[in-house]
Amino acid sequence: MPAGLEAMLLVGLGGSIGACLRYLVSGTVPLLKGIPTGTLLVNVIGSTILATLTFLSEPFGSIHLINIGMLGSFTTFSTFAYETFRLLEEGQKLLFASNIALNLLLCLSGVFIGQQIASLI
Repeated sequence: MPAGLEAMLLVGLGGSIGACLRYLVSGTVPLLKGIPTGTLLVNVIGSTILATLTFLSEPFGSIHLINIGMLGSFTTFSTFAYETFRLLEEGQKLLFASNIALNLLLCLSGVFIGQQIASLI
């Protein structure tokens, strides 16, 4: 496992890839009945992939590049929090609660699915 400068460069490389992927995915997915589904989608995909890689029984050698860098910048808690707060600020209480529930439920489901996939590999 790389350490120091090499690890930091791998995190930076993965982060730039993940940020571009998030821009492409979340930018092309429209709102669905007022729910910011682009952010929801990247968080669910990221949760599933991260869980799959993390639950693999063998050590994953690219943890800095993929887990920390790429998936860390692909997923976004801050955007989720901002978009959810905006729904509340706009008086969209049902959408506010729905966005929180969908993100938690679907991201935790993604982790479960990732665990199941890892157990099959």
